[in-house]
Amino acid sequence: MGGKVLGIPPPPQRRNPETPSQPIDSTQPSRPPATSIIPPELFITICEPLTPDDLFSLSQVSRYFRDLLCSPNSSATQSIWRMSRLTFLSYPTLPPPPPPPHGTVSPDGMDERTYILITNIAIRCQFCYDRKKQSHIYWAFQIRSCDDCFLQRTISEYRLLNHYKIPKDALCGLPYVSPCNYKIYWKDHIPTAQSDYSLAKESDLLEVWMMQQKTKLERYLNTIENHEWEFRNEMTKWSYHNTLSLQEIKLRSSCMAEEIASDMKLDSEKLRDWGIYWYPMNNNIVRNLNEDDWNDWRLEIEAECKKIIRKSHAKWYNRFSRASIIY
Repeated sequence: MGGKVLGIPPPPQRRNPETPSQPIDSTQPSRPPATSIIPPELFITICEPLTPDDLFSLSQVSRYFRDLLCSPNSSATQSIWRMSRLTFLSYPTLPPPPPPPHGTVSPDGMDERTYILITNIAIRCQFCYDRKKQSHIYWAFQIRSCDDCFLQRTISEYRLLNHYKIPKDALCGLPYVSPCNYKIYWKDHIPTAQSDYSLAKESDLLEVWMMQQKTKLERYLNTIENHEWEFRNEMTKWSYHNTLSLQEIKLRSSCMAEEIASDMKLDSEKLRDWGIYWYPMNNNIVRNLNEDDWNDWRLEIEAECKKIIRKSHAKWYNRFSRASIIY
């Protein structure tokens, strides 16, 4: 009947901190719902000028605002996040992806808050939250995960077919990622797919079920492909902008060094030897520099040039200077 799925080791579950149970005081009035204090229409108007970062900060102020801004089934909440995303973010522009076939996401698909979270703000793995590990977005599963957590929660088609003896037809409607044409599935999707396969086989509707699943999967993968391309284009633009900014910073800092060295009648090669010819960029990480930063850098170059001039008057420096050793 489609092979056993019970033998597949379940993916690790998140651990919720245990909180001691507290007795409920029936004499205290219950807290009214958030929507009864501020009408949804008014709250949408209040949140219009807020960026996604502001909305996340507001949701952490109190439980009341968290209920208002973290309700995936509320149309008002979705409208607030959608309006903020389209107004203040250049990416993403596509609507959130639909729910995957046999997926564990809500029936309406990814909500706007989660969509913004995994694409712009929360760049850590959503399972281990380790800042040291690099995470990736897997649009087929609608998750952001590091490599370790991803391997713990996925299983290959080869292992499903050969080790667990699951029929290949049972996988026809499941989303997957295929690095180098090697299909990998999400473990949580397998039980539902196998159950539906067994029911279709018992009802003699297997061919109809398979055709429907393949159609749904093809439609879903086409939508996901658009999100992947948009994400890649955004990363390409970011990489290009990062490289261009780095070149501009090096060009401006070198021009400043040449000008200052010329004004102080100093060989600019000595500035290279002293490591003050280019603006210091740690690991080529680009940050936005304002005029105050450049003024501070000019003062630093001038101070170092004065040191070089003072030391150049000493006989021991002229004899054992870096320039005399290098050149």
